[in-house]
Amino acid sequence: MITILISFSLIGLLFVQYNLIKLEIEIQKEKFDDEIDDVLLDMHHRIEDDEEISNNLILLIGDKVPVGKRDSLEKYMVTEIKGFTDSILTSRELGFLDYDFAFYQRYEDTVAFSSALNPYQPDYTKYATKAGWRIREAYGEGIFRFGLLFYNKSLYVVYQIFSILIITTLFILILLGSFFSTFMVLNRQKRISQLKNDFINNLTHELKTPIFASSILYKIIKEKRYNFSEEELDHYLSLLEKENHLLKNKVEKVLELTVLERENPGLNLKEINLHDIILQKAEIYRIIIQERDGDLRSNLLAENHLIQGDSMHIGNIIDNLLDNAIKYSDKSPEIEITTQNQSDSVLLIIRDNGIGVESTDLPFIFDKFFRVSQGDLHQTKGFGLGLSYVKMMTELHGGTLIFESKFGKGSTITLQFPLKINRNLNRNDSKNFTG
Repeated sequence: MITILISFSLIGLLFVQYNLIKLEIEIQKEKFDDEIDDVLLDMHHRIEDDEEISNNLILLIGDKVPVGKRDSLEKYMVTEIKGFTDSILTSRELGFLDYDFAFYQRYEDTVAFSSALNPYQPDYTKYATKAGWRIREAYGEGIFRFGLLFYNKSLYVVYQIFSILIITTLFILILLGSFFSTFMVLNRQKRISQLKNDFINNLTHELKTPIFASSILYKIIKEKRYNFSEEELDHYLSLLEKENHLLKNKVEKVLELTVLERENPGLNLKEINLHDIILQKAEIYRIIIQERDGDLRSNLLAENHLIQGDSMHIGNIIDNLLDNAIKYSDKSPEIEITTQNQSDSVLLIIRDNGIGVESTDLPFIFDKFFRVSQGDLHQTKGFGLGLSYVKMMTELHGGTLIFESKFGKGSTITLQFPLKINRNLNRNDSKNFTG
């Protein structure tokens, strides 16, 4: 509704402004006509007062010039008449106008003498005046008139309203820019609001499963713990631990959303061993991968793997990447974790053989709540926060990341962390990584 109201208001303002400019153009055209009327009056007086000009015009108009002298007399007269016409126009600040003049026979609509290459120009009648009393006495009253034909009179209008056009255009562009900017913001906010609603609904649904399962397992253990063998008790405790781990992951997703909503979440930076965190996470996920007949390989080749960072968030980064690699796999997961040193940094590379990402989805994979096209994996659960969180946290640690993927062939993500970084890090401190 707001967008519609703004649109109608904008269209209305443009319509009003268009009519105001149109009205101003008409006013300036009338003003131009008045200016030219004064010019023609001056021309009339100049021709009447100049006996030589009038007599030469009588010869040219009546075709009374001796043979062989007409061309030279025409050139002379064009120069003379153009000269004082230019001076009159210049005195009225109209010297920029491009024009031709003509003495034409009023009733037969023919040109007797003109400065134009094409003498037949009926438009000479629009701006015309009397040719002078001497010509009137020679040929009769009202037979010949003096007229001007302007080729660029629109420049006069443009010149007069130029400042108005510039200011109007500027404000219209600002208005249009503001409108489209507002429209994009409203559209984006609507989309984010919908995505957040979907996130909350999805989260509520996914939290119910581990909570319900944990509650059932707890009751079973409580009621039958004395009847269980040691192996049976271990089995149920293992299931309970698994559901609690799943619940913990869901809660961490909510915390990740909170982090993403803040400009600076506040990192607890200290020196940490990247390999220790990788090995810890790999041990947990290797069990899950092996249950699907997959394999998780670690090639920790970096000799220097001490970085300054927040161990919880670095661990969450690895959690998200391994979790994605498992979820978005339509066969037995084959995942490889590699580290290596490059200059003053350590690279963390995770490759998988999953479904990959469509090229059309690649520009949006780091957007909040965005989930890639999943092919036939319609039951894949998630909130679309993982890679957005990974990107934010990597950059807050002074690092960069590159995501490469081919649909149907898997993905590779490369994270670069500096070995020595300043404690007062922010997103603008990161350098481009082309590795």
